[in-house]
Amino acid sequence: MKVLYVLPVKGGGGGAHSVAQEVNELVKMGISAQIAVNQKNFASFVTCYSDMPNVSRNVVEFTDEKSLAALLNNVDSVVCTIFTSVKLVKDALTITKSKPKVSYYAQDYEPLFVQPADPMWQEAFDSYTLIPNMTVFAKTDWIRNVITANHGIEVSKVSPSIDHDVYYPGLNKSQTQVWISAMIRPSTPRRAPQRTMRVLKNIAEEFGNKVNINVFGCTDEDIFTANLPSDFDYTNHGVLSRNQVSALLRKSHLFIDLSDYQAFGRTGLEAMACGCVSLVPSTGGTDEYIKHNENGFAIDHQSR
Repeated sequence: MKVLYVLPVKGGGGGAHSVAQEVNELVKMGISAQIAVNQKNFASFVTCYSDMPNVSRNVVEFTDEKSLAALLNNVDSVVCTIFTSVKLVKDALTITKSKPKVSYYAQDYEPLFVQPADPMWQEAFDSYTLIPNMTVFAKTDWIRNVITANHGIEVSKVSPSIDHDVYYPGLNKSQTQVWISAMIRPSTPRRAPQRTMRVLKNIAEEFGNKVNINVFGCTDEDIFTANLPSDFDYTNHGVLSRNQVSALLRKSHLFIDLSDYQAFGRTGLEAMACGCVSLVPSTGGTDEYIKHNENGFAIDHQSR
């Protein structure tokens, strides 16, 4: 069996991690699995997953629909992974004589990524039904239900993946301070960087040296350019690899995600796997792993 995931991104995000982890396991099972990445993002993607040889050596490059069509030859299954990949696959299928099974791994409801006036919104909205007889699948009921409600199609359920070789508990937590960690991504408004930094500042002012506040996911320059609250005591660890994220989470007592919503919220689950309590948004698919006040906290950021 030969499977090709089409993933035109630079890597590092939760969705890319999901694909990388699943390809890693498919290769271990003896399945021929590859990830097709566009030329612009190819070098970055390979570098991002250089610690996963089963993945990095199975990343293939394409430049346009014609070169992607060549990759589809003799493939049994092609998996779209983001809305921009669906049109690419559709166009490539008109060129190749190959007739692989087509599916779409929907990892979010992507029309929420852009404003309706943006042409990309229409492409995102159309993606779920763009290719006839395409199987759409997702890892949370929230994603499934949103797609079904808006497009009238059935969405299959799959289990999420987590790499326990990377995300596992540690015993070196501080006994004198509560370590709090959060991901800050100014380039993604739905991740609420302003709200997150404001809350972290309030915590720092309230508890002083009883807490040790850590952020990751962006540079100091990104924080400054986005005019985020930064006049408090915290450590910015910058953009981290998977292993660096897990090392920080193993030291942390609490991981905070104050996003507007999380279709799944991979980092919250990874934090739990590292022995860290997670606080995540209640809107979205975090109820797949968080039971409020039992194994973590799911909060409504609009609640007063």
